[in-house]
Amino acid sequence: MMKIYKVVTLLLSFGLSVMGFAEVAKTPVAYLNAMTIAHKMLNYELFYFVQQGEQVDSLRYRHANYLGKEYAQLLQLDKAREEIILRDDRVSYFGEFQPFSLASDHILDNLPVLLYTDFDQLDGYNFIDVGRERIANRLARVIRIVPKDDFRYQHEVWIDEENYLLLRADLLDRDGNILEQFKVLKPTVDDQFIYIVEPISSLILPSVIVDEQKNSPLLSWDPKWIPRGFKKIKSGTQNLSGVLMENEQIESQLYSDGLASFTIYLVQNKGVIFNEQFWRQGKLSIYSQTFGDKDVVIVGEIPLVSARHIVQDIQQNQLIGEPK
Repeated sequence: MMKIYKVVTLLLSFGLSVMGFAEVAKTPVAYLNAMTIAHKMLNYELFYFVQQGEQVDSLRYRHANYLGKEYAQLLQLDKAREEIILRDDRVSYFGEFQPFSLASDHILDNLPVLLYTDFDQLDGYNFIDVGRERIANRLARVIRIVPKDDFRYQHEVWIDEENYLLLRADLLDRDGNILEQFKVLKPTVDDQFIYIVEPISSLILPSVIVDEQKNSPLLSWDPKWIPRGFKKIKSGTQNLSGVLMENEQIESQLYSDGLASFTIYLVQNKGVIFNEQFWRQGKLSIYSQTFGDKDVVIVGEIPLVSARHIVQDIQQNQLIGEPK
């Protein structure tokens, strides 16, 4: 009886904390912060799709918060069954492959990074309240996140005005074209979804894959220029021996501004000269340039103009030679 009382009390406190925060959600940033809190604290189910180009994925996401811990299941609804489980700061993947786990406190696959963003710390964007709009049979507040420069993408989000769950998120380029869309078809907020805690808790999860990259904060090179608001998150080297080629090392640096991210790779050139090679699929840009005997490659969720600027302004240091 005492255990049930504690659970009910906790659920009520979670609901009050979200709704209490929502009472002051009168600015765009306040709405966005209420959205991130609701996503972590409420018990709910979402049926939604993610579209990038011609590819459309239909998914179901169930989430519960029990005694301050998050439990979630993300299920692919079409084609081969693929399932992602969140438990104990571990994200586990199951499907037609060897199951594996990653150390993480949230599921990012097929969910917008907006759900895990600290909007109070976000730099380089303006936040605009566009008004109300009906979506998924719910009344939503529409917020536009517009970059202050041309070196990142813009976002438009629809937030449920009652429970503050994200109902839709569009990622748009500078011309307003949709690069990726997250859209909820049926949202359900109900404490009944606490039932997922028991079966998830009883699962035997696969082992966590250890990141073999060696942290090397002081590499022999650095980008001379990066867009405003981006910060280096991680840098290091990784040995690809036995994977792609013998005794090959790759150096990398990961940058993020809280919404967008990109990684710069430095590898030994193998005789193929990359003279401003570029490619974009949806939100992902790939840009490469050969400097002497090195290839610099950038991969990230940024416009090609940003990738080109970053690569061409790499501080040479130990990179010998001019671009080929």
